[in-house]
Amino acid sequence: MKTLEKIFLVAPLLLVVMFLFLVVVAPSTLQHSELSAEEKAIAVMTDVIGLDLTKYNVELYNNNSRFYGCLFREYVDYNLESNESEMQVIITFGNHTLTHWDLGYIDSSPLSPLYVEPLPNNTLDAVKETLQRYHAYSQASIVEEALNVLDTVTELKTMNATLGDLKMRVTESDGLMAIDWVRTINGLDFPTGLGISLNNGVIEGFADQSSFFKIGSVDVNISREEAVRIAREEAKTYSTVTLWGIGTFRFRVKEEPSIVRLQVGTGNFTSYPYWNVWFAANPEVHSVTGVEVHMQADTGEITHSRITQGF
Repeated sequence: MKTLEKIFLVAPLLLVVMFLFLVVVAPSTLQHSELSAEEKAIAVMTDVIGLDLTKYNVELYNNNSRFYGCLFREYVDYNLESNESEMQVIITFGNHTLTHWDLGYIDSSPLSPLYVEPLPNNTLDAVKETLQRYHAYSQASIVEEALNVLDTVTELKTMNATLGDLKMRVTESDGLMAIDWVRTINGLDFPTGLGISLNNGVIEGFADQSSFFKIGSVDVNISREEAVRIAREEAKTYSTVTLWGIGTFRFRVKEEPSIVRLQVGTGNFTSYPYWNVWFAANPEVHSVTGVEVHMQADTGEITHSRITQGF
């Protein structure tokens, strides 16, 4: 009887604790996941992008979903038409979380979004305000770090700016600007999934997959010399090559590689350092130019090798 009394006394307490957890810890997640994809997309257009939908004829163009690996993807696209112009808004959610939004051209209409509150003319301030709106919507922790990096520069141009281990990379050419943030560890850049693109000063694209990206390893235990040795042994296993419609030929590679690069590769949202080693054919066989080998820099495991054509 005492055991039953304890159960009846504890159970309501557990329910209260669970309720407080849901309310205090994860309100925004619940709020967004309980909405339909269309409702979430409308919220993104108004609260995140800041569009004034009262000035547009809003037409749903696409709404579909599918699993992509470990993610449940939802795609919602709208056509927006005003007296001045038309554009498409393309929005993607992953596991009910916003991962991308893009503004797209329709025909030859200029990309001139109509905002409730116009963005600043200064590109740096416009990017800051866009990130601030997104942070208010998502509470994503990486956005605060990204804003702190932006505070270290006075203008946006082709450049790198680093604060702690977070690096902002900016490239600009012919009116197009791309900004992304990476983690720089052991001299290598690991993607965070956060980025913004601009076209002639207009913010046309945004991505944040930081909640999915992770770093599997930062260690480089395999030296350049050891990587070349392992890759050479792998490349020499390609002793013949078969070309469709032509025939099978003997094949070999040069002893020394032409390319040896230490890079970061990402698969299933997990990043690792790897060696990319390429040996040229000796001699080339028709269009076959060599052998490329990829191996993890922390373990030396060969993850991929192939004969290259037209390399």
